[in-house]
Amino acid sequence: MSFRRYEIILPTTYNDGTPVEAEKFRATYEDLVVEFGALTYQPEALHGVWTHQGVRFEESNVRLFIDVEDTPATSAFFSRYKQLLTERFRQIDIWIVSYEIRVT
Repeated sequence: MSFRRYEIILPTTYNDGTPVEAEKFRATYEDLVVEFGALTYQPEALHGVWTHQGVRFEESNVRLFIDVEDTPATSAFFSRYKQLLTERFRQIDIWIVSYEIRVT
């Protein structure tokens, strides 16, 4: 059986600098626990700097990760979920990465 780790970087502020409400993080955590039975999150701030169309953004983020079976259904879930998160957190983009892991 193959496994993948999906990592999601979520902003703590909207692109205009106002704080993201705590309930949006709770809803996200709950979505993932309901879907996969578990998740891990790193509440320590991850600082990022990026530019979009000439505008510089400096932000503080949190990281979630979920280790799951590597299936087409899981991949499809995260493809759809990215759009929901982009809307929920009012972002230009939400970064989700995945890579194969070995569970021992």
